[in-house]
Amino acid sequence: MTQTRDEMALGIRALLASPLLTREHDEAAFTAVRRRRTELTAWFDYFCGWTLTVEPRQGYARLAKVRSDDSHVAVPRPARRVRGSGMAFDRRRYTLFFLAAAELTVLSRTTIGLLAQRVAHTCAVEEAIADFDSSLRSERAALVDALLLLEDHGALTAVDGSTESYLAGEDALVLYRADTARLARLISAPVSPSRLGGTRPNLRGLVAEERYGFPVEGPVDRGDAEGRGQGEEETVGPTHHQRLLRARHSLMRRLLDDPVVYTADLSTEEAEYAATLTGRGLLRRAAEEAGFRLEERAEGYLLVDPESRATDDVFPGEGNVKQTALLLLDVLLDAAEPLPWPALVGKVEGLLARRPAWARSFRAEGGAAQLTGAALDVLVGHGLARAVPDEDTVETGVGWGGPRYRPLPAAHRYAVDRAAFDGPASERDQGQETGKA
Repeated sequence: MTQTRDEMALGIRALLASPLLTREHDEAAFTAVRRRRTELTAWFDYFCGWTLTVEPRQGYARLAKVRSDDSHVAVPRPARRVRGSGMAFDRRRYTLFFLAAAELTVLSRTTIGLLAQRVAHTCAVEEAIADFDSSLRSERAALVDALLLLEDHGALTAVDGSTESYLAGEDALVLYRADTARLARLISAPVSPSRLGGTRPNLRGLVAEERYGFPVEGPVDRGDAEGRGQGEEETVGPTHHQRLLRARHSLMRRLLDDPVVYTADLSTEEAEYAATLTGRGLLRRAAEEAGFRLEERAEGYLLVDPESRATDDVFPGEGNVKQTALLLLDVLLDAAEPLPWPALVGKVEGLLARRPAWARSFRAEGGAAQLTGAALDVLVGHGLARAVPDEDTVETGVGWGGPRYRPLPAAHRYAVDRAAFDGPASERDQGQETGKA
């Protein structure tokens, strides 16, 4: 029983951190998922309404997650480049990623030159897509980043040559083998794209979940054996059971996906479900089985992972941005009211002036504003701060005009040794420059 419990907890947390879990990236976690795939499939379906697919022979497991519509904490989680500093994908790289993946679904073996030609052909015939010019290094770099991400997901393998050699010129020789089954699993959506009709389909239909029922706007025609004739009006929508199911799943999705869930942000259905004995019991049971510690406060709920395995982003953490975020959090907690953006930029400018050897990559013009924005994104993304409208501007039309930032209850979990940071310059600056606090 102890081994089963440990493997279940390991599998749940590993899949939450890496919904596409491969044997190559984490053999121990994948082995646990493979051994407990039946129990894990049932666990994610019951608590979250998520589908888990495990392919032992192919060496991967895919958790098809769907975010809660009511999440107030979730921030964009872009794909990131495998090479370099891991910058976020831009629109062009996303476009080439999808085009390359689509071409590879019918090409089990190909070369980078042939693949680039097919991508260029598709770009040429589609009016909404800019032409792909392989003679430009910037275009080749965008395609390389798209292909490296496919390799990272295990959907593409360079059997001869290196993808990055394409950066030097379009005559690079690279032979690929595509895993068409894994390519198909990259799309994580309850509805298959093939079910969306029309030339310009509404992509929101990909995440429509029929199991919760769809409220129909207006009447429908329905006839039955009880005497209702055709043309008689009846309003249909989710049943009581479907509403309860959606409340349970959306609450658990938020708890597992978001760093913190505030009671004030819950929908009426979620709050009512969480207040019941059944709801509280299920939250505690899910946390225990997944190896988390559940913190229940008047302000909300928070799952703590003692091993920090279930997250792909840690706070506080290493690097100048997260160090700045922690310092700004301390500033927000000390303030009597929400602070506007210019005041926070001023605080960061003061930090940069006092620590000349710190955060060197943000020393150019506009660097303080860039560092402030990145730090605030971290705080908002971790549920520690929130942007609110400027009340003076709303009421009088006069004021800063932009948002103000206020700390949220979870911010009180953190404290900063300001004296240590603001003290005399020392070798500590060199350590922080490399991300070691």
